[in-house]
Amino acid sequence: MSLMDQLTQVVTQQVTQQAANKTGLNEGIADKMMPMAMAAIMAGLKKNASSPDGAAALASALDNHDGSLLNNVSELGNANVIADGQKMLSHILGGKQQQTEMALAKSAGVDQSQIAQLLAMAAPAVLASLGRAKREQGLDASALAGLVTEESVRFQNSAPAELGGLMNFLDQDGDGDFKDDLMEAAGKKLLGGLFGRK
Repeated sequence: MSLMDQLTQVVTQQVTQQAANKTGLNEGIADKMMPMAMAAIMAGLKKNASSPDGAAALASALDNHDGSLLNNVSELGNANVIADGQKMLSHILGGKQQQTEMALAKSAGVDQSQIAQLLAMAAPAVLASLGRAKREQGLDASALAGLVTEESVRFQNSAPAELGGLMNFLDQDGDGDFKDDLMEAAGKKLLGGLFGRK
């Protein structure tokens, strides 16, 4: 089972209601947006791990994430875990964090603050999954970078094509900017009848 499948099944299926309660999102929207939040995080990690120094830094950071969090995913709603997630996002997305939050919020027709919380719940889960894979498979920095790239592509391929602009933005150097005129169309495709309902 790929990390994407593992995260989608374990986190999305078990944490949706809790995520909705924490963020104030409609439960259906939380269910649809959690995989998108994880996709954005994985895209940021892919970019960070694209250099040898970045891959080494990620490998070192994952020593603190053994994957045990996935055995009790209800902890993702814990205030301390969310606070840690917010710190992780600042490292993973850097100067692109706010624009990522805005883009995902626009695609779902919800507030940016709600997506920010969802991302903060998703980040610890993504790192726990990678940390477990690193430990169980004995991955070095180079192999870890390869895994992150592979899983990022999986997530991107499972996302609506209209969200490709955000994923490409996360893969670029610098903070930059991106055109988000397709984000609403992506949201309609992704959320269907739930689009715009909070």
